[in-house]
Amino acid sequence: MPFIEVQDVGTTARQRLTPCRRLQVWEKTNGTCVLCDRKIDGGRERWIAEHIRALELGGADAVENMGPAHEACALDKTRADHRLAAKAKRQKIRHIGAEGSPRPLPFGRNSRWKRKLSGQIVRR
Repeated sequence: MPFIEVQDVGTTARQRLTPCRRLQVWEKTNGTCVLCDRKIDGGRERWIAEHIRALELGGADAVENMGPAHEACALDKTRADHRLAAKAKRQKIRHIGAEGSPRPLPFGRNSRWKRKLSGQIVRR
């Protein structure tokens, strides 16, 4: 069986969002929200440049990965992205063995009980 190399995507560094980049994000979709597909009224509604694939999930900080979104739509997506990133971090910690066992071995070092050579069980 061939060995598959696992790549760690990690978190992408965020660049400063200049007015020029913000304009490029707006013009890419002609002011349509990338999350709900409704038109954004730029003069009346607050909007943000939302990363389509979140940076903490390995998305690129490029205009191709960004789109305008209503502030309320973006908050819902950000909440979901944080939940997914937290789950991915928990899985990674479990995968590399960095967390302690939730069930220590009976009478092991982490147990509060110890078994003597005579078979007697005593508290540590």
